[in-house]
Amino acid sequence: MAGSSILWLAVASCLLTLASAEQEGPRNPTANLYGLDLECGAPGAPEPPLCFDPCQNYTRLDDPSRSTENTEKARKCDRDLHGWVRFVGEGGVRMVDTCVPAYRCQADAPMWLNGTHPVLGESTVTRTACAHWSGNCCFWKAEVRVKACPGGYHVYQLNGSPSCNLRYCTDPSTVEDRCEKTCRPEEECGFVNGTWGCVCRQNLNSTDVQSWQPQLDCGDKEITVSLDRCQLEGLGFTDQVIAYLRDRECTSTLPKEDGNQVSVTSPAQAHACGNILERNSTHAVYKNTLSLVSDFIIRDTKLNINFQCAYPLDMEVGLQAALQPIVSTMNISLDGEGEFTVRMALFQDQNYTLPYEGATAVLSVETMLYVGAILERGDTSRFNLLLRNCYATPTRDKEDPVKYFIIKNSCPNQRDSTIFVEENGVSSKGRFSVQMFMFAGNYDLVFLHCEVHLCDTLHERCEPSCSRSQVRSEAVAIDPALVLDLGPIARTGAAPGGVVNGTPSTAGFLMAWPVLLLPVLLAQLF
Repeated sequence: MAGSSILWLAVASCLLTLASAEQEGPRNPTANLYGLDLECGAPGAPEPPLCFDPCQNYTRLDDPSRSTENTEKARKCDRDLHGWVRFVGEGGVRMVDTCVPAYRCQADAPMWLNGTHPVLGESTVTRTACAHWSGNCCFWKAEVRVKACPGGYHVYQLNGSPSCNLRYCTDPSTVEDRCEKTCRPEEECGFVNGTWGCVCRQNLNSTDVQSWQPQLDCGDKEITVSLDRCQLEGLGFTDQVIAYLRDRECTSTLPKEDGNQVSVTSPAQAHACGNILERNSTHAVYKNTLSLVSDFIIRDTKLNINFQCAYPLDMEVGLQAALQPIVSTMNISLDGEGEFTVRMALFQDQNYTLPYEGATAVLSVETMLYVGAILERGDTSRFNLLLRNCYATPTRDKEDPVKYFIIKNSCPNQRDSTIFVEENGVSSKGRFSVQMFMFAGNYDLVFLHCEVHLCDTLHERCEPSCSRSQVRSEAVAIDPALVLDLGPIARTGAAPGGVVNGTPSTAGFLMAWPVLLLPVLLAQLF
């Protein structure tokens, strides 16, 4: 019975010690959630054989000089460092777990943890602490016990160092984030020049230019290429940086102060800023080179980085990629709704991506002609582009009395089976196709005209309602101020001297064409 009472007394004493003993570590009421894993009778205990929790009984070591980044040769030694310790402060909160170069941490032979740190919930582990000396990462060895504690920190049971001058070192990357502002993705919080601040990440200090990927903004109208300051510092660009494209008129400068990146912008057009345009069946690709130098007197380009922007081909990209498209542009101002820009062009393909270029489009009478219009600037979420009247004339005069209507009152000419309206009034684009024709008589040229309307989808019905029962004689009122003009369009093989600005000559009058598809009479009837 007496033995049983002694046993209960020992257990009670141990539990009381656990609840009250605390050397320097804070109380942690959640410790029991993770298992006690107590130390009983071990060196450093208050009174062996009493038990204690190392996560609540440890010595704090707040010593920035233990950081592996410290290269001062102070020849310090940890021979007398014994017991459970917790590393805190600006030097790092964990022992470094990779081999450390000699003469770091103010020691001749820095000591590092050869093994991984335990995670919360695991028992105390035993690891080997190695000291790097004479080219051997583990020239000296010492046993270290490590425990993971609630709160995300670790404690270490140290038994001094095997010799002098050996010292336990900390990992600076484990310093708690103390920066006042959020660092950019290219930065990390670090302690520099006696203060905390955002510094460039070490892994960005790469001299492998081939692995660099500049930040690209391939916009609808502009291409912007940027490099981060941290990338530039990795190559030694510490002073003012000048960046330019193939055309050196397109340039930019990174300020010495408060500049995070250097950027250069180019229009998304062929030859702009030296852009090289390459096209395939699906994309238009603009290529250029960003060059960087460190001062205004350019003696040697230090860095050249090639970049490219690829755009899926559509009507707008096709027009931007063309050098001299046959295109007509109109600016429209709506009271209270802003400024709008509409463009219309002639295309060679049914995808409306390859515009005709040059002064004149030359086609055979069997060729399909594709006409596309696009609302490029303005509120395209609210306004749709409606082609009200599209017609051809034998002269440049949009008010020429001789007209052949392709679209009339927003609907296609039902008498011409070659006309196909793909899109009208339902989006910011209008598209239609028609087989190439020439006016009967002595006209060698055709001119196209389209009256456009910006349809407000909030207050108007924009999609035309067309049927074959339309009255062909329905009157048409055309506003010349809203008419876009395209042309001239010439027939393949037409005599070069037969027409000047759409005016017939005697030679043109005497030439009889083998195919007269659309006589003027039809034009008058429709």
